[in-house]
Amino acid sequence: MEPNGILIYGELTENYSIRPVVKQLLSKAVELKEKIWNQRIMVCIIGPRMNYEKIIYELGKYGADEVVIISDNRITGYNCNYFPKFFAEIAKKYPPRIILIGATVQGKEIASYTATKLDTGLTADCTNLDIGENNLLLSTRPTFGGQLTADILCRTFPQMATVQENVFKEKEIEHTATAIFSWFDINEEENKIRIIKSTKKETKSKDLASAKIIVAGGKGACKDNGFALIYQLAQKMKAAVAGSREAFELGYITKSQQIGQTGKTVAPELYIAVGISGASQHLTAIKNSGKIIAVNKDVNAPIFKQADIGIVGDLFEVLPELIKNFETVNKEENDE
Repeated sequence: MEPNGILIYGELTENYSIRPVVKQLLSKAVELKEKIWNQRIMVCIIGPRMNYEKIIYELGKYGADEVVIISDNRITGYNCNYFPKFFAEIAKKYPPRIILIGATVQGKEIASYTATKLDTGLTADCTNLDIGENNLLLSTRPTFGGQLTADILCRTFPQMATVQENVFKEKEIEHTATAIFSWFDINEEENKIRIIKSTKKETKSKDLASAKIIVAGGKGACKDNGFALIYQLAQKMKAAVAGSREAFELGYITKSQQIGQTGKTVAPELYIAVGISGASQHLTAIKNSGKIIAVNKDVNAPIFKQADIGIVGDLFEVLPELIKNFETVNKEENDE
């Protein structure tokens, strides 16, 4: 069977809703589909026996033509024995031209397993996707620690790529999807992985992927009490805290809080960059933000070219004033 279509891994959250990266990949797949005609868009979902009607409807709104559902009551959460195997089998059963997967913990494992089983290439952590020469998938990704980007053409099929959350924007269209139900044997005796207990890791900051407001610090904030002020401001604004690669390397944030081509890509309604000069790899990772406010004492900092509002000044003078203003606003709201 000739490869046809675009296959996407439909990752679900713990409460069985669609992970945002799936909708974002669907929106990009619709763009790619317009450049290579007669390509169906298929999403593969793996989960327990339940009513998937709402999920199918929602996936259709973002461009899915077909939704393949593998369901079994013994699937109570992600299992690295079953999920990669099942997805790879679907890719064999319905050979796609392109496979797109979110660069999440699950997605990376499934993508690497599937690429190996299908004996094909895989371009990881892409920042853009397009159709290049001979109608081949053109995948763009950072290289040399994010200093450069490379355009990669895969000449084997299926052509595979993983993409981080928030690289692409979601876009609803008038469309409906049809469901295809599929089953695979689950041999519990061969299951080498069993979840005994699940504990959520405590963190100082909110999840960046879903945060509406992010306050991020760069190298300029990595001294004295710079990040202490950032956390104070974030608390007043009910925002998530993040930082640049330099802030991570100096130990002021965790890897999960790093923003950039070698970190996370974000799309909050408001992004406040404090002491961040604005290297190209960082600007690429925040390009889908609603509004950007930059605080930097260097008037020539590249961040100002992308910022909606620029504040030229010392963060140790600017942030205390912002914190004071938000304290006043919060007090007035509480008094009301």
